[in-house]
Amino acid sequence: MNTYAKDYGNYIRERRLKMGLTQEEVANKLGIHQVAYGRYELGSREPNFDLLIKIAQVLKFDPGEFFNSCIGEENVNKDT
Repeated sequence: MNTYAKDYGNYIRERRLKMGLTQEEVANKLGIHQVAYGRYELGSREPNFDLLIKIAQVLKFDPGEFFNSCIGEENVNKDT
């Protein structure tokens, strides 16, 4: 498991808990199985971009805030 996966998993778990939702409730809103959603929280599976946007909508956070939090602003703005 990479650090990024663990970081975003923790991030979405914290957001879900703050909203008082279960994994099953979030998964139902996303149209996916609870086991799949649970793997995203554990960081053992990475959602594609479209699903990340849906997760952001359901958990009411700005995707930019999410990326800065999980990847780090210094890495997002790096020239390659």
